[in-house]
Amino acid sequence: MAGIGFELKKLFKGSGFFSSIKAYAYSALVSLGPFILCTFVIVAIMQFLEFMDFPFKDRELFIATVVYAFIFSQILASGFKMMITRFIADMLYAEKLEYIMPSLYGVLTIAVPLCGTAGIIFLYNSPLPFDIKLVSYLLFMELVIIFIMMEYLSTLKNYIKIVKSFLLGIVSVIALSYVLLSFTVLNIVFSLMLSMNVGFFIIIVSLIFYLKNFFGKSTKKYFEFLRHFDKYPSLFFVSFFYTLGLYAHNFIFWTSSIGVKIGGTYLYAPTYDVPTFYAFLSIMPSMIVFVVSVETSFYDKYRTYYTLITGKGNLNDIENARKDMARTLWSEIRNIMEIQLFFTLIFIALGAYLLPLLGLSQLSVDIFNLLALGAYFNIIMLIIILMLLYFEDRKGALFVSASYLASNILFTYVTMKYSESTYGLGFFSGALIGMIIALTELVYYLKNINYHTFCGQPVIYKERNGIFSHIIDFLTPKNDRNMSKKIKN
Repeated sequence: MAGIGFELKKLFKGSGFFSSIKAYAYSALVSLGPFILCTFVIVAIMQFLEFMDFPFKDRELFIATVVYAFIFSQILASGFKMMITRFIADMLYAEKLEYIMPSLYGVLTIAVPLCGTAGIIFLYNSPLPFDIKLVSYLLFMELVIIFIMMEYLSTLKNYIKIVKSFLLGIVSVIALSYVLLSFTVLNIVFSLMLSMNVGFFIIIVSLIFYLKNFFGKSTKKYFEFLRHFDKYPSLFFVSFFYTLGLYAHNFIFWTSSIGVKIGGTYLYAPTYDVPTFYAFLSIMPSMIVFVVSVETSFYDKYRTYYTLITGKGNLNDIENARKDMARTLWSEIRNIMEIQLFFTLIFIALGAYLLPLLGLSQLSVDIFNLLALGAYFNIIMLIIILMLLYFEDRKGALFVSASYLASNILFTYVTMKYSESTYGLGFFSGALIGMIIALTELVYYLKNINYHTFCGQPVIYKERNGIFSHIIDFLTPKNDRNMSKKIKN
């Protein structure tokens, strides 16, 4: 994530155990913030609803609404996230911080109407009351904004402010939910969704305030980031295909015999979806460790290799740096695989005991076991995709994510038709195939990285000016066009 490395390195330079704890906590916050927030809020509210013995149908509708908002906001925002991450990284490298904050306004100007239109189309024919549809729609839109904003939060130096913003939002959601449910006669689902809207709105406002103060003076060029859509179009699809693959198997099961319809609006397969949620919880350690290991261990070797190339190092030094970089990278990948395997086995062992206590059937427990192993392959595949993007192997990353999506859909459909005992095997197979393809691509690329570095670049560089660049130039006054060209260099 753009900018996080500077803060992590500073934290790890500190002495003592607590400096390391702060570094890992910071990594967890900026990489898993929305997921952790939603999980904590949902668990807290569901425990309160169960304690107060509210009707099951209301609890079910609330969960379905939040799940849909979370899943589809993540999918629709995913392409923008990857693109804006690259833009932020480029601006930080070029020390053009004044372009970063305007890009947030620009991307939200585009993403919010597009995602909002999709939400309106989905809810238009829903039989749910208008007030519930309204608060559901607002939650979806707020999550879109938060998912996009998370890419900007990694640039903030003071992670304590991020923690305070999220904690304030969580406390607001829980406190307002209690007040509305205990002291008003408002509809239960409406009260809960309204509380979440208020809490998430507080988070958004506070984070925008911190970002504005951090970046200070900004330009009025809100859409310069669109040039990256012309330069790196594959980034959008790498992220979109991967994120869609995360949930494609759920969508298929929603239409199966175990699928149910909630509130005449939401398709849902609790027998499959609930173990999916618990399986994805198992991969959080890898995301945290990956961000830390890449930004603190691998990056130094990566920088040394390319510094020797750009600094006219001799061939022997470059080759030694390449071997050192590859050795460090594979060491970090093995480390992550071992750590994640440990946590995956722990989750499977605990799941056999705890999940039945939470009301899951034996079928759901069996599905969880397969999905947890599939999640293990999935997260390793994602890490390798991100490493391929580190090396500018965008075509390889796109091939991996597209293969993963296609195989996930194919195997899920085939295994779902076979028998209940194979539920979850489709996601497992798709993730395994995706990981194998990713590993193969990384091995091949690292073996030939000198060729890609020296011969993969054009002899004469020509700026790619596609439709987005032409739109920006058309909207930019002539007097400002020369200033706009600076960002291209």
